Amino acid sequence: MGLRNHLFSSVQHWSRLVVFASLAVVSCSENSSVPDMLAPDLVVHGGKIITVDNDFRVVSAVAIKDGRFVAVGDEGQILPLGGVATQVIDLEGRTVIPGVIDSHIHAFGYGLDRSSLNFATGEMLTLEGILEHVRGRAAQTPPGEWIVARGPFSLEFVREGRLPDRYELDEVAPDNPFYMNTQGHDGNVNSLALEMAGITRDTPDPVGGTIVRDEDGVPTGELLEEFAWGPVERLTPVPTREDMVEAARLAVEGLNAAGITSLVDMDGPLSESRDKIEILNQLEANGDLTIRWHVLTRFRGTEYANASAEVIDEAVRDIGAPSGFGSEWVRIAGIKLSLDGGVQGAYMREPYAEEQFGAGYRGILRGWDKESLKLVMRSAHKYGVRMFVHCVGDAALDLALDAMDEVDDELPLLGLRWTLEHAGLKPTERNLEQAKRLGVVISTQQPMGWTIGKSFKRVWGDELGSNWMPNKTWVDAGVVVKGGSDVAPIDPMLGLWTYVTREDITGAVSDPIERVSREEALRMYTINGAYGTFQENMLGSIEVGKLADLVILGGDPLTVPVDEIRDIPILVTIAGGQIVYEADSP
Repeated sequence: MGLRNHLFSSVQHWSRLVVFASLAVVSCSENSSVPDMLAPDLVVHGGKIITVDNDFRVVSAVAIKDGRFVAVGDEGQILPLGGVATQVIDLEGRTVIPGVIDSHIHAFGYGLDRSSLNFATGEMLTLEGILEHVRGRAAQTPPGEWIVARGPFSLEFVREGRLPDRYELDEVAPDNPFYMNTQGHDGNVNSLALEMAGITRDTPDPVGGTIVRDEDGVPTGELLEEFAWGPVERLTPVPTREDMVEAARLAVEGLNAAGITSLVDMDGPLSESRDKIEILNQLEANGDLTIRWHVLTRFRGTEYANASAEVIDEAVRDIGAPSGFGSEWVRIAGIKLSLDGGVQGAYMREPYAEEQFGAGYRGILRGWDKESLKLVMRSAHKYGVRMFVHCVGDAALDLALDAMDEVDDELPLLGLRWTLEHAGLKPTERNLEQAKRLGVVISTQQPMGWTIGKSFKRVWGDELGSNWMPNKTWVDAGVVVKGGSDVAPIDPMLGLWTYVTREDITGAVSDPIERVSREEALRMYTINGAYGTFQENMLGSIEVGKLADLVILGGDPLTVPVDEIRDIPILVTIAGGQIVYEADSP
């Protein structure tokens, strides 16, 4: 029996009680009866409903009609509002939170990954196991056709602490070009893929990327950042429209099962963003879109970092509508621009990983400098397009905030809520002052600390590596911080746990002073996410008039032992007042 049947086993019983209560009220005061046409569609009661409103109230019942909350309070107030057709969910003591908002996710990519050769499963892997999966895929793939895979969450999920090199991949896929991308920053390919892309020992490292080589200068098959792996990726098959429709469907299915009802999608240049919006609009028209999708357009350094002001202005204008344009389900979010790389490409104030990348190595700027960045910002301000700026390293954080500060001298930014994605390492006092004064929103993805926390320390050193995602420092400075998953597991309960504990997969804790409270973590995944898209009056908390998105949990994230937070099951997800996911009962 599904959970809906379990939870609704007493619907008819409750309907009778509600009718009886209404009649009893009518007999006392005819004016207090509720006509069926005004009765709520759904009442949820009998548990702990964490509203995440300004007072962080906890109530015992909510009523929903036409996709919005129409009453929030005590059972005694709300149960009598029901009519004959009102559905009633008795929580039986369970906990409810607002629908989860993932503020940084690659949603179409997640959907595509669910139907591809995907090693980002959260399971521990071995080189032998990875290679056997590639061998199996090669046996099913005609010679000459590409094999494309999603890499594991991090090297910590591989027993040997590395990915296959070109020669190991050649052994299992000798007749197929192979390309695997890990975290959007690291590409691994075989010899045939290198050959097709024209990458040899004589190919110089591109500006903004690194071709990893052995001691003899021969490429190993590892390519760091888009400038390096882009020539390979551009040769791989482009997903068809049918592939993208299926990816959206799979993404919605998987994300609803995780309790996610709203997201900011980081993927896609302008042409892809338009295609995605068209697909999402069609799903919405068919009634199949149960995730509130905010679409970003990616401005790649490979296209615009050295472009003229005129070209950049035209590109921003061609987005076609200001941020926030759209419906309750599909909206334009703004521009995503990546200043630097990931773990091995973070742009730092001081050199790091010099033994691997050479003396003075400070990471990779993906083509951008302050002046080109300011050109994009000016045009974004002009056309009402919000900026979402990826900055991992501390020097990238400086660059982003200094550029914003200088643009603010000409065009005020306060109130625009431009966002810094990842937000570097430990911010300086100047960084904190700038972010607060400019009204910048910080988007962090602490689950990545769980997957690659050890990698941060290995590449950056223990001190810098522990500073990743300084959430508490930002919060205490009065800066709004919102939460997300990025390329880590999408599970928001795991996410809440990581924000509260700062543990990585090995059990090590990074910079415990940056832990946030459970309440702060829950705000990051709900009302702060709504604030980040100017929807705090529509989403992010359970309040009268807001869109009725909520999640029924199998435990209380505010009171269970801390290490049980990550294992709290998602029982039911409701979006717009409709049940969009229900777990099977045990």
